[in-house]
Amino acid sequence: MENTQKKNNHLAEITASIYIAMIVAGIVFVKIRGLENLKDVYLINIGVDIFGMFVGYVILVCSLIDMKRTGTDQKYLIYLLNITYFGLFTDLVAWVVNEVPSLWIVNLIDNTLYYMCMPVCCYCFWKYVTVTIKHSEKTEKTFDKLLKIGLIISLLLKVVNAFTGIYFVVDKDGEYSRSTFYPISMLYLFVTSIMTLLVIIKRRHKISSYQLAVLLIYVFGPTAAGIFTISVYGLSISYGVIMAVLVLMYCLINLEQSREKVVADRELSMAAQIQKSMLPHIFPPFPQRTEFELYASMDPAREVGGDFYDFYLVDEDHLFLVMADVSGKGVPAALFMMISKTILQSCAMLGKSVEETLVKTNEALCSNNQVEMFVTVWMGVLEISTGKLTAANAGHEYPIIKKANGEFELYKEKHGLPLGAMDGMPYTTYEVTLEPGSKLFLYTDGVPEATDSENRQFGMDRLLVSLNCNSDAEPDQIIRNVREDVDVFVKDTEQFDDITMLCLEYKGGEP
Repeated sequence: MENTQKKNNHLAEITASIYIAMIVAGIVFVKIRGLENLKDVYLINIGVDIFGMFVGYVILVCSLIDMKRTGTDQKYLIYLLNITYFGLFTDLVAWVVNEVPSLWIVNLIDNTLYYMCMPVCCYCFWKYVTVTIKHSEKTEKTFDKLLKIGLIISLLLKVVNAFTGIYFVVDKDGEYSRSTFYPISMLYLFVTSIMTLLVIIKRRHKISSYQLAVLLIYVFGPTAAGIFTISVYGLSISYGVIMAVLVLMYCLINLEQSREKVVADRELSMAAQIQKSMLPHIFPPFPQRTEFELYASMDPAREVGGDFYDFYLVDEDHLFLVMADVSGKGVPAALFMMISKTILQSCAMLGKSVEETLVKTNEALCSNNQVEMFVTVWMGVLEISTGKLTAANAGHEYPIIKKANGEFELYKEKHGLPLGAMDGMPYTTYEVTLEPGSKLFLYTDGVPEATDSENRQFGMDRLLVSLNCNSDAEPDQIIRNVREDVDVFVKDTEQFDDITMLCLEYKGGEP
C-alpha cells in the first residue's frame, strides 16, 4: 500500500511538471512565431488556450491535494482534465504553425492529435457520469461496450484522415482547411453525448439537483461548441468550454465532499460523546468510600477510540478494575470496545470471578467475530477490606505497582491470549496484597509507545521515571504528570494511538 502511494505521488509530480512544461512550451512557440505574424483571431484562440491551461494546472494541483487528503477516487476527472489540457495545447500549436509552409507536417500531426482528443474526452466524461451515478444495469454496460468500440473506430479514422484528408487537410503551404465530410468527425461526440444524456435523465433520482445541472451543462456545452465550430471556422472554443465546465465539476466535487464531511464530523462528534458517556467520568467516583482513591483518563488518537477503562463495585467489599485496548482504531474499534465493555461488566456484575468473566467474555466475542478483532484486557478485583487484589491478564500491558514507602515497579505476571482471538482459552489469576499507601497504575500501549518526530518511543523507562518523580501524589495528579511528560516528549508530533491510564491508591480500613 505504501509503495502504491509513493508511486501515485511520483506520477502526480510528473503530471504537474508536464503541465508546466506545456505552458512554457506554448508561450515559447508564440514568442518564436511573433505576435505580429499572428492574426487577431489566432491570438484570441491562443489566449483562450493558455488561460485554459493555467486553469487546468490549478485544478490538477487542487485535485491531487484533495485525493491525498481525503482518499477520494477522482481518476476519471483527472483523465478528463489531462485530455482536455492536451487538447488546449494542440489547439495552441495548431494556430501557431498554421500557414507556415516549413511546418506543414507539424500542423498535420498536431491537428490529428487535436481531433483524437475529442472522442477520448467524450468517453472519459461518459465514464465519469456512470461512476458518479453508480450504474450497474445491463443496458448501460452494453452502451459502454459500444462506446469503447466507437472510440477505437473514431481514433482510427482520425489517423486515416492524415493520409486521405476525409475531415481536414493541410496543404504544402501549411494552411489548414476542412474537407466536405468534416461534420462526420463530430459524430462520435454527438452519439456519446446523447447516450450520456439518456443515462443522466434515467438516473437523475440518484444525484442531487446541482450535480444534475453541472452534468447537463457538460453535455450541452461542448456539444453546442462542436456545432459552432462546424458552422464557423476561425474560432475554436470546444476545449475552452470543456475546461470551464471542469471548473464547475471540481467545485461540485468539493461541495459534495464538504457536505459529506460535515455530516461525518457531526456523526463522529455524537459517537465521541456517546463513548465518553459510557466511561466513568465523574471523579471521585465513590465519594463516600475512604478506603481508596481512584482516577482515570482516556484520550483517543481520533474522534473515537478503542481503549477503555472501567471500574464498579459488585458489592460493598469488592471493586472490579478493567483496562483494555481493542485492536484497530477509529469507529470499528469504538464499536468493538462498547460491546466488550458491556459483556465484561455484565459478567462481573453477575458475581463471576475474574477468571470466569474473561472466559465468558472471550466465548461471547469469539462466537460471531466476523471482523476478526480482539481486545487485550487487564482485569482485577480488589477486596477492599483486606487489600487483596486478584487479577488476570489477557494479552495486555503489565501493571505497575507501588508498595507502601516504595517506588513504582513493573509487575510481570503471566499473560493469556487477548479476548476474541481464540475460543476456549483459559485465563490464570494471580494475587497481590496492597498495603495502605500502595498504588496501582494501569495503562494502554499508547503511553510507552508515544512517538516523537524522530520516531523514538517514550518507553517504559521514561514512564517509570515519570511515575517516581512524584510517587506520593494523588492518583489524579500522577496521571496528569505522566500525560504532561508524554506531551513534552512528543512535542508537536501527532498522537498515533489512544492514551488511557488508571491509577488507584489503596488506603486500607474497613468498608
